[in-house]
Amino acid sequence: MIKLKEKVILDKSHQKIIATLNDKNEYLNNQNILLKQKLKEAVTKIKRIQGLEEHHLKNNGDLRTHISKLEKEIHTLKNVLPNFQTEE
Repeated sequence: MIKLKEKVILDKSHQKIIATLNDKNEYLNNQNILLKQKLKEAVTKIKRIQGLEEHHLKNNGDLRTHISKLEKEIHTLKNVLPNFQTEE
């Protein structure tokens, strides 16, 4: 590594380039912060949806069992009382 003892004097074009790079760096840092916030929000939403899915599956599982029991009962009643519908 070479160490320079002289001070580096930048001309105006170099100063503008450094200012532009600093602006871009600040912009990218802000975008990084924004993306991290959005990621955190997305993770929170996913966890909430997963909790709702578990609750939904549990409740709908019970409903499916109840519906299938009712369908069996309807089928049984149709077989036991086949003429009941035609008499009405």
